[in-house]
Amino acid sequence: MSFTVRRSFIVLCLIKMPTQARCDRVPSTDGFWGPVDLRVLQEDDLPLDPRSWCRADVAAWVTRRGGLPARFPMNGKALCLMSRDMFAARVPTGGDVLYQDFRRRLGKALALQELIEKLSSK
Repeated sequence: MSFTVRRSFIVLCLIKMPTQARCDRVPSTDGFWGPVDLRVLQEDDLPLDPRSWCRADVAAWVTRRGGLPARFPMNGKALCLMSRDMFAARVPTGGDVLYQDFRRRLGKALALQELIEKLSSK
């Protein structure tokens, strides 16, 4: 056990740590945030919320991830109904990666929606 701890400590020490913390959104000196441009959260040209994806958006996303768009003739709302096994059945070698990416994007959109709702209710 001691060897494992030392070994991981050495690995952590060898990783180059950033010398300066970067933050693109820093609150102003009065402590209030200004308007936030949501485009900084987008990973690509697809809409931020996958529930709003049309068939063309789904096809573009599947193609970029190495899948066949013909196996996903649906919009983003239909993707929400698919399980991990359904993704794997459509793309046997990469269905799990597609599923994880879609769920991550959906989770980010839901968290952002919840944050906006909380901020607008104040």
